Amino acid sequence: MNDLTGKTFFPKGDYQTDFIERGYKDEMKKDTLQKGCFPPAMRFLFHTLLMCVSNKTTTFNEIPLKIQYLGYAIMDEENFNYS
Repeated sequence: MNDLTGKTFFPKGDYQTDFIERGYKDEMKKDTLQKGCFPPAMRFLFHTLLMCVSNKTTTFNEIPLKIQYLGYAIMDEENFNYS
């Protein structure tokens, strides 16, 4: 994986707008999003990301910011520095 040249964050307005356009059904007041507010395909993507790359030890319903960035980068075909 050559992620060192990738972005380390995305502008909040960009990824939040994209998530809303892809079916997110809740307000985006906080940085953590709820997996259950996405349509099934997106929910599956974030569930897979959480299970495969997250060191998360609490609920798997919440999507932390770094995983949101990773999901957005995959959907938008952007390089993302996850390291």
